Amino acid sequence: MSALANIQGRIREIVIDVLQADGELVELTNETPFFGTEDHPGVIQDSLAILEIASRLAEEFGLMPSDLGEEAFQNLDTLSEQVARKVQENALAVV
Repeated sequence: MSALANIQGRIREIVIDVLQADGELVELTNETPFFGTEDHPGVIQDSLAILEIASRLAEEFGLMPSDLGEEAFQNLDTLSEQVARKVQENALAVV
């Protein structure tokens, strides 16, 4: 399994855990939009959920919450790619 796949799997677990805290079942594919429109809502309806997800990802992967910009929170693919990129950058900075 690739590093990106491992990161994506862990992010999926964190996002689902945060979103299911209110008791609702969450279905999440790699392309499921986190945000949507009034007609087609995404899976994240609460801005506090974004803060919780960003904090948990920062803790899990040794990032700063500010490392994850708005563009990262489109869907699981974009978030995983951003986290993987930041993890790699941080690893290279340590060397």
